[in-house]
Parts: sequence; C-alpha cells; structure tokens
Amino acid sequence: MISHASIRILPPAVAAGIAAGEVIERPASVVKELIENSLDAGASSISIEIKQGGLQSIRVVDDGSGIASDEVALAFERHATSKLGSLDDLGRIVTMGFRGEALASIAAASHVRLVSRTRDADVAAFVEIEGTELLRTGSEAAAPGTSVLVEALFSTIPARLKFIRSSGAETGRVKQVVEHLAMACPHVRFSLRSDERVLVQTSGNGELRDAVSIIHGADMSSAMIEVRPSNRAPHPVHGLVAPPDHNRPNRTGISLFVNGRWVVSAALNAAVHAAYAGLLMEGRYPVAVLFLDVPPGEVDPNVHPNKREVRFSREGDAFSSIERAVREALIEANPIAQARGEWARGGSPPPAPRSPQAFDFTLAPDIGAWAPLPEPAPDAEISVSDGELPQQVISGMPELRVLGQIANAYIVAEGADGMYLIDQHAAHESVLYYRLLRQWQEHQPEVQPMLEPLPIELNPEQIEALAQSKDDLDSFGLSLEPFGETTWLLRSVPAMARRVDGAKLVAEVLDRQRTGGDTTATHTAIAASIACHSAVRAGQGLDQQELEALGHALAIETDPHHCPHGRPTTIRVTMGMLEREFGRA
Repeated sequence: MISHASIRILPPAVAAGIAAGEVIERPASVVKELIENSLDAGASSISIEIKQGGLQSIRVVDDGSGIASDEVALAFERHATSKLGSLDDLGRIVTMGFRGEALASIAAASHVRLVSRTRDADVAAFVEIEGTELLRTGSEAAAPGTSVLVEALFSTIPARLKFIRSSGAETGRVKQVVEHLAMACPHVRFSLRSDERVLVQTSGNGELRDAVSIIHGADMSSAMIEVRPSNRAPHPVHGLVAPPDHNRPNRTGISLFVNGRWVVSAALNAAVHAAYAGLLMEGRYPVAVLFLDVPPGEVDPNVHPNKREVRFSREGDAFSSIERAVREALIEANPIAQARGEWARGGSPPPAPRSPQAFDFTLAPDIGAWAPLPEPAPDAEISVSDGELPQQVISGMPELRVLGQIANAYIVAEGADGMYLIDQHAAHESVLYYRLLRQWQEHQPEVQPMLEPLPIELNPEQIEALAQSKDDLDSFGLSLEPFGETTWLLRSVPAMARRVDGAKLVAEVLDRQRTGGDTTATHTAIAASIACHSAVRAGQGLDQQELEALGHALAIETDPHHCPHGRPTTIRVTMGMLEREFGRA
C-alpha cells in the first residue's frame, strides 16, 4: 500500500536516531567501534570496562595518539573523519574505521564523555554529549591517549531496548568482540572487565598463538597447525588451524580476518570447510584463525553499516587462497598419513592409547553387563540347534559371538546368518542413546553428582540455548546453575558420561540446541549429544570382555542398526556371500 502523505525532511534528532540504530545494534557494537578507533590511533594497550552487559556503562581507555583539543567536539559531527579526503581514498582503505559515523551514532543513543590528550599537550580536553546536544567542554588532567565513557545506552532510543537480551548474553557478545579483536591484533594488550570481573586479558606480546590460547584454551592453541602463504594461491594467507581431531559441531570456531579486519563471509567459511574435505565427518567443523591479505582496491568493506561483511572483486581468488593454504598446512602436518605409510610397508600399526571405558552402563545396573536376552513372547517360535546361536526377535539382530577387533575401531563377530562388522563407536553410541531415551521417558535418569562443581564459561548463543532447554538438560541429569554473568556451575552429569570432559559435553549439547525446536526435537538432540560424547571412540583398544558386552548390548536394542546420526552400526556379510567369494557356491 502506497502512502500519499507529503514528503518531508526528518528532524535532525529522528535522523540521528535512525542512523545510530543502523550502526549501533547493541552494546557489543559500541565496544567494537570504540576499540577500532583506538587501534587506528596506534594504541598498544586498550582497557574495556562494562556494567550490566554494557547497558549501564561502557568505558574504553587507550594509550593511542589522542585527539587535538580543538578537534574533540568536531569528532562527534557526523561524517567527521581523519581517514578519508576524497572518494578515491575509498579504494585504498587500510584503517578499521573511515566513515566518521561511530562517535556520532553512539552519542545519538546515549550519554557520552570523551577525554583525550595528545602526547605534546600539557592537559587533556573533554567533551560531554547526549543525543545531538553538546553539554559541556573543557580541559582536565589525564594521561596521553583517549578515554570514552558511554552511559545509559539506548536511553534516547527506547525502541532498541526490546531487541536486547539479558545482561549476561550481552556481556558474552562484548567478550566475543574483544576476543576477535585481540586475535586480530596480538601486538596490542587487551583487558576486558565486566562488573569488576576480568573476562579477557592478553599480553600484547605479538604472538598469535598466545592470543588464541586465551580465547580457545591452551590445549587447542598448542595443537593448532601454522598456516603459511601458498605459492599456488593468488593472495597470502597466514594463521592457525586445528588438526581434524580437534573439531566442533558448528562454525563458531572459525575466525576470519581480511586485511586485519574481523569479517563474516560465507564464501571464506566454505573455503575453510573445503580444505578439510575428507578429514572431517559430516556435521563437524574445524577451528581456524585465518588472515587473508588482499590489495585494498580488490575488497570493499563498505557494504554494511558495522563493516562486518565485505565484498571481493574476485571472490574466487579469495576462496582459493584460503582453501589452498589451509589444505597444504593440513597435509604437511597430518601424522595419520605417515602412520599409514609405515603400516603399508609391513610395519606394525602404532599402539592405540588405552583409556578406561566401562560398559557397565550399557545395561541397567541391576541387570549387569552379562544379562541374558529378554524372554521371547509366548507365541514366538525360536529354533535352536547345537552350535547355532538364537535369533533375537526384538531387535531383528541375532545374539553375536565376538571374535576380535580390527584397527581398534571395528569389531568382528559371528551371527547365525554370517559375519558382522561392527563400528564400535556407532554401536556404543546407539546403545547409550536408546538407554537415555528410556530414562527420559520414565523420568528416571541415572545421575553422577560432581564431587566439586565445575565452572564453565558460556558464550551468548549457548546462554540462550540453555534458557530454552534447561528443563530437558535436567531431565537427563545434566544440571547447571548460574554463577555470574557468563559462568555456570556443572553440578551433575548423566552417569554414563562420568568420565567425559564436562565442559566439552555442555558446549556440545548447547551448540546443537541453537536452532531451537519443539520438545521432542530438543530432548532427542540432547540424548544424541550425550551418547556421542560418552561412547567409546574409534582407535580405542578393547579387551574381549568389553567387546562381548558391547555386542550383547547392541543385540537387545530397539534400533541396533543405526546410531542417532543415521550412520550404520553394522555391516553383515552373509554365508552365501562368503561361499561365493571362496568358490564354494
């Protein structure tokens, strides 16, 4: 429907509010813009403090070059910038900011006090602005650099507040921004405090691996593989990528930077995933921190108000640069290929590490691992002759006689109708999955309380997922309680997961809940995640008793043929197939 109202110019306050809403979506947007200004000012140390997720206040302090006293008020004028002089300069942008919108948009949505001193000035200049109104200016004592205090964010745009989540979720988003900017600039010392609690603290020593260690943990950082520019790629790429066995169920571990700017790009994400082709199972994603350097004239960062999205003049070159550099690094550092080569030359396969893995939770504790098969229905006909194994009428799979293990990953077993090859991880996962669903249906979870509560840091998306699925988590014995803005305490886990890394289990479960869904979808997805983490892994050696317990448990399951992700648990080779292959048929 077309309005016939007359066209008119918006009042300045309304226009400023609309522009502010485009650039400043939430507290994290403010933090990002202010930090980028500090980086452009050459800061070597940046301190960020927030209260109530940034809605009450945000303070960013740097030791950069500062702003001249006669330019402090001018910095808040819309499109006032030191980065551009002409339209041609847009093709040579190498700074974080350039449009001169940040300070004006922030002031339009809050109360701002800026204090800045250049190194050759005796005192600092300050200015206070609220909305579009200049409140005060003057001078005061301060160290060289700039300090910006933003208070009562969105007080002038109350409509924006309805899109803001809890203070904990907003704190998590701010933390995510600071973490990515810290990885983009490992030579800068970053400090983030939330309500007097330190969330991020980097050294600024210039080592990317040390910055990544703060964000992804020391274990992940030390395992990551260095990526160097490829001679076959159009553009240089460098950074760190995780080996294939350090993966995640979503893309949140992929951080991409173009000319030092943290960006979102579906094409570059796809390039990273393509580099891992054949190395990751479907539904698993790598962890990567990658920097792509492109001539400024071939990339346009001016396609979105917050500059997170970019456009390439030759997107194929950017894609192939990422894909080739990462693939070459993975092939060069992949120890699995070397082990296969030694094995192929007649050597012995490397011994698989043994870790304790009990199968006493594959069946109910009061039954035990060696329970007989359930009694068949009275009208069921089972014919058993000497030396023949009985058929299992409930699951459709026979009771199996386990013969051994291949490559510490597959079980060889004999059934009444031939040979069975069993994927030990998929089989155990199936057993545990249906066990969990029965517990959920009967409201009788088997729970293992933690001797000491385990503190776990959650990101904003995980906090939102937890709010949606906490009742289902509790119904499986996965009990979490809040302990601060982004920290939760893990009080108990499902008994079958008692030897699992609790933090990884919680992260996996919550990451899979991000898309939401109905109650049935939620509880089955949680059960699948718990079962996957608790199941024995491929490459883990099992003794004969463990092998037989797993084969027995699989035979009495509701659906023994597939794991919860749809992969087959068994492959059957019939007697007829064997006889034909050996020329007996």
